[in-house]
Amino acid sequence: MPASDPALAGAAAVALTGLADAYRPRPITPLMPWRYRNRLVKPYVVTARGRQWDDHMVDLARGTATRQLEFDDAMGAAGLGVVVLHLADDHISLVVQSWAREFHSRLSIFSGMDVEDLRPAPLGLGPSVWEQEVLQHERTAYVNHILSGDVDVDAWLDDVLDTRPAPRGDGIPSGT
Repeated sequence: MPASDPALAGAAAVALTGLADAYRPRPITPLMPWRYRNRLVKPYVVTARGRQWDDHMVDLARGTATRQLEFDDAMGAAGLGVVVLHLADDHISLVVQSWAREFHSRLSIFSGMDVEDLRPAPLGLGPSVWEQEVLQHERTAYVNHILSGDVDVDAWLDDVLDTRPAPRGDGIPSGT
């Protein structure tokens, strides 16, 4: 293990090494935008190894996200948002972010064992590193296409993060 700050010696260093050893990138799949009256949403699905999603799961997650987005609208959302459905190893989470007034966003997280039982996450829980990857991309897309110069909603909608493995010549995605 490389030398580190003595404040992170012992158990802390072992814990960080364990996290580093366990981390693996996860495929991020952009879905077709959700169009509502006065609102556009870019949805994504993030999947842990061995997890599969289907349209029914996305529809259920969309219902939960829509209720949150309606609340966000009442609180002053700007009409643009992102939703991340994350099928983690041992649970499911749903991150709903709405761009709001004055350069802020509203962020809500839901979690559960299945998409049917998504509930507000415990107070203080933030997005995982995989969910933050999407949010980081979306922050950059928002700044580049909405806040910088011309407001180009079409370019914002087209600017998606897609980290799925490229298919090999035999039709099987690489990395599987």
